[in-house]
Amino acid sequence: MSKKDFLKKKFREVMIKTKPIVTTALITGATSVSKEMKVAVSGVNQSPGTMLGKIPASLKRGAVAAGQEMIKNGLQNINKNQE
Repeated sequence: MSKKDFLKKKFREVMIKTKPIVTTALITGATSVSKEMKVAVSGVNQSPGTMLGKIPASLKRGAVAAGQEMIKNGLQNINKNQE
């Protein structure tokens, strides 16, 4: 087996093993952003500037939620494989 074939095989294995972790993290992040956006625009008397100011924070919190979920699932997977 050539070095290139070996790397392709290992890359495929990594993709297969990480796909569920990444998928769950993306769903968690998207759900978090959705909830945050609903809260950001829920105030009837808010100015457009106030609402637009809340959007970046909502996106950041969603990205953090996705990252935390990915780390949590990754650590669970590692611990499961070590047992």
